[in-house]
Amino acid sequence: MAANDEFAQRLRFVGPDDWRRPTPCTEWDVRALVNHVVGGNVRYQLLLRGAPTEQVEATRTIDHLGDDALASFVATADGVVACFHEDGALERIAHHARGDRTGRELLSMRILDAAIHAWDLARAIGADETLADDVVAFLLADTADLDLGPQQRAFAPADGDVPRNASPQAQLLHRLGRHPSITQEDQ
Repeated sequence: MAANDEFAQRLRFVGPDDWRRPTPCTEWDVRALVNHVVGGNVRYQLLLRGAPTEQVEATRTIDHLGDDALASFVATADGVVACFHEDGALERIAHHARGDRTGRELLSMRILDAAIHAWDLARAIGADETLADDVVAFLLADTADLDLGPQQRAFAPADGDVPRNASPQAQLLHRLGRHPSITQEDQ
């Protein structure tokens, strides 16, 4: 999955002094952000295998990184991709905390989470923030009707001040409450 590659690419650049850096997700530092993404991979495997909501939600308080965050990410990313490739996985109904979802909907949600948090991670550590064009195009189409109401935990409300000539990536980031034109020095 290309979004996983985007995240892994940035994770490889995280140094020992980066783990406590702030991220665009104001409640998370780099370690918490990476743990969220790795934990998401674990949760989606459980969802695709029919685990009860309580078991899935219980993983939110676990440290999924261990001593090697990159190895943990790669192993869980490979696991979730394998689950999505199982026969019938995209049509399967999973009991997500915010309502039943098809495997196809979960896949879109996983792509969104990995890609947008790849950008967040890049922003936090000063790495290349450019996401792959095909990932951005998919997510722009997929999030066109995204509900970012107050119950939405993962993303900030959309930023209404999108420049008219904004790139597709900037449009996506604004839609998800990110401010690509504001640098860390501006904050």
